[in-house]
Amino acid sequence: MKNATDASGSVDWLSLVDDSLIESLARKIIETPSPTGHEGDMARMLGEAMRSLSLDVSYQPIYDDRINVVGSWCGTQPGPTILLSGHMDTSVSGDEEWLQGSGWKNVATFEDGWVYGNGIFNMKGAFVSYLAMIDALQKANFDLRGKIVVAGVVGEIELSPVDEFQGKEYDSYGVGTRFLLNHGVAADYHILGEPSALTPLTGMMGTVWVKMTTYGDFVHTAFSGEHQDAILNGEKLWRALRGWREKFIDEFSVSSVRAKINRAAVRGGLPWRAARTAAQYSQYLDVRFNPAVPPIDIQREIAEGIKSAADSIGIPNVDVQFYMSRPGTRIPSCHPLVSTIAASHEDVTGEKANVQFAPPLCTDAIDANRLGIPTVVYGPAGRAASGQRDISRDPRAAQGEGVRLHDLKLAAAVYAETVRRLTAKSMEEMYAERLPMPSVSVE
Repeated sequence: MKNATDASGSVDWLSLVDDSLIESLARKIIETPSPTGHEGDMARMLGEAMRSLSLDVSYQPIYDDRINVVGSWCGTQPGPTILLSGHMDTSVSGDEEWLQGSGWKNVATFEDGWVYGNGIFNMKGAFVSYLAMIDALQKANFDLRGKIVVAGVVGEIELSPVDEFQGKEYDSYGVGTRFLLNHGVAADYHILGEPSALTPLTGMMGTVWVKMTTYGDFVHTAFSGEHQDAILNGEKLWRALRGWREKFIDEFSVSSVRAKINRAAVRGGLPWRAARTAAQYSQYLDVRFNPAVPPIDIQREIAEGIKSAADSIGIPNVDVQFYMSRPGTRIPSCHPLVSTIAASHEDVTGEKANVQFAPPLCTDAIDANRLGIPTVVYGPAGRAASGQRDISRDPRAAQGEGVRLHDLKLAAAVYAETVRRLTAKSMEEMYAERLPMPSVSVE
């Protein structure tokens, strides 16, 4: 068996990645449900898989069977610590009757070189590639310098408590990664295997969620039209905001990625009492913006825009409530971690890596980068069923979550080559390449 430390330093990682291990892990991961708030079974399953590869396993209990899992491999000599992490919670529970595609179910379906099932796209497939990487490194008799940490975290899915939607099922948006990094896990480099279609992503937009509420009179249908109507006021306000929305998008975009304002939900009136007008009407917006801008500035911009639009059409008493604020992040495209992943990608796939800023997503790269751990998103999922790698569209729209098995294998090989290259650095070289800690002035 080829030794990863031969004279040339070149390794055929693809030949060492075990196809049967990839399929077995993909099945187990899909068939272990882990909706947000209920990640305990998934953590224990991953812990067992890590132990089978001789990793040292520990758990970080958070509460109510919400557990982070951490697997570590310590090398024989000093060297960098490389963290590969991912969230265990899934976008849906897998039981929704209104989601019919096989990729939304907690059952693994293998078809034409793909595996479909809930969570395999976002982002359980990364764990398959992480563990297949560990297996390949061990087969190569890799003499590790430093440390590799594989971590599964709870609560990344973009959810936030609001109104009556409270409790652990809504406590997310990075809660697990912040707990991980604030409770003992640290690293020099961090790879986050979110779906990126094998594309290194260097930045994430920030997000602010806002609830805006208009009010009206609670009157009988017979007298509607003669009084203020909360729903009509709200819809007039939304239309009046059009010019502001267009200006906001132009002002707070980044690179070629446009800012976004999504009206995600509306609530108003009493469905069981249609003989009355609505006394209040709430609209819930998700606003994505340039990571260079502090969330407080975005909140001011939103509040002023809503007030100006309401005043212009004579709508009184508009309440504005911000219930999620998360800054964005960006790592320089010339950062050594970016260039190393890009070089490893080209070495394994034979294709040049298309390094870019992410679509207007939010991931746990935000928290890791802002806590001083350089993070790049690079993951196996994201390819459309047509075979195209296009991260500008959501390939889950039709059949649900799926990933090409060969992309899981490619990612494992790229991760292995990235580890080989990063751990070949001396500690002095690594320290010399470091950027200042975020929010720390350098005289």
